[in-house]
Amino acid sequence: MGFFIPKAIRSAADKSKLAMSYLLTAACFLLIAGNVAVFLFFPKIAAPLAIVLSNAITVVLMLVSIRPLSRLIQNEFNAKAKELVDRQEAQQELQDRVSFLESRNRELESRIDTWAQTASVPTNVNFTFKVETMTFDKKGYIVKEEPLERFLEDPTYKLSDKKGVFDRITQWMDNLAHPGDKKVLYIGKYYIKASIGLDFTKIKFSVDGGVLTLFGVKFAKLNDLAIDPEPDDVNHCWLVNEDFDGITINNSELYREFTEVYASIREKETDAILEGEVESLCEHYTEVFRRNLTERFPGIEFCDHIEDSSATWYSLKEHIQDERIYPIASNMFLMADVLSGYISASPQRRLSSPGD
Repeated sequence: MGFFIPKAIRSAADKSKLAMSYLLTAACFLLIAGNVAVFLFFPKIAAPLAIVLSNAITVVLMLVSIRPLSRLIQNEFNAKAKELVDRQEAQQELQDRVSFLESRNRELESRIDTWAQTASVPTNVNFTFKVETMTFDKKGYIVKEEPLERFLEDPTYKLSDKKGVFDRITQWMDNLAHPGDKKVLYIGKYYIKASIGLDFTKIKFSVDGGVLTLFGVKFAKLNDLAIDPEPDDVNHCWLVNEDFDGITINNSELYREFTEVYASIREKETDAILEGEVESLCEHYTEVFRRNLTERFPGIEFCDHIEDSSATWYSLKEHIQDERIYPIASNMFLMADVLSGYISASPQRRLSSPGD
């Protein structure tokens, strides 16, 4: 309530000042008119004195009326200015609204156009059936320490290029500042997580001379799974100096590119080895799977390449109801499901076929 009382008082004061300005201005004009009328109706007053008195009184009255008159003009100007500002604000608000509606309209038109284009294309839904039998999950650290001299002449590690005069001076100064044997120390955390299984969409079969041959019956990596690195992981590649005082880290710019290249090569090397482990695991389970399927259905054969084959090949997905392949496909599904619970990787252990 305390906020509204001063505002109300100010409003009342402004109104009283405005009314007083009107009264003072009107009084001044009345006095000027009276001044003119007196000298008009009483011409017997001495003419020179009348002119002087009339002008003097008029000037005085005008000076008196300037302040209230200026207040009235200022008030009218403020009213017009406020009206103009309000009109501009309303116009700007209207323009903003129009801009928003135009932008929204363009967005909706774009959506309708995109929907129309996609809807006009015939829909082709391809069902895929993959059986994920296991997840390969591995993580750990690779730690390597090697002498720097092993890489000085290898162009891969960017040190053999540094043979200019400036490079030699820099190396000489670095040897003075960092005496001792120089070694590269690499510590890197590695992760791999992938799903392994059978992709039945890639399996094909052919029948030639009564022999049914299967292509694509092979375990493989289906997907790379998401990995969340741990916050306390350690990944470093340093050039260190080792002498009788101990080991120090060499942060010279001369070897910065070398440590970056070394770390990158070790990472790629580790990735390749891990992918090799996945492939080896897939090959082992492929062998186990094929052996058990052959024991269940003697006479079937497997092949890994059909580029040079003259036989007619059929997609298992499109001909799964074919009586020649249906019982084998059903057993493959069952065996793949059984293999998903297969714990031991020992080649001595075989899967049991249904009915054994």
